Amino acid sequence: MAIETFLWRTQGVPEGSFNQRVRTAQFGDGYKQVAGDGINPETQSWPLTFQGLEKEMMPILAFVRRHTTKSCQWTAPYGVVGLWRVSADSIKAVPVGGNVMSVSFTFEQSFKP
Repeated sequence: MAIETFLWRTQGVPEGSFNQRVRTAQFGDGYKQVAGDGINPETQSWPLTFQGLEKEMMPILAFVRRHTTKSCQWTAPYGVVGLWRVSADSIKAVPVGGNVMSVSFTFEQSFKP
């Protein structure tokens, strides 16, 4: 099955987190050895919020609900295409009023096996 692409443009100014997984060994003389943990020691996450008419937000909500266990392609704000999954406990939908709603979620970087 083909990998879907998240095509909606980000709104606002998204703020990404870059988390490093490292292994350390501290020695008695104060020397500390530090190395990256695994072949992908850095992971990124991007919390995003979209607001607009309900008819425009519902396709976004449906897309992110499909991608909590399945990766999708997304171009991060700095222009690099990668594989991403939606953090399962991050999806929120808020009716703002009238026909307007807000959808928020967090993309977490994923990797090919």
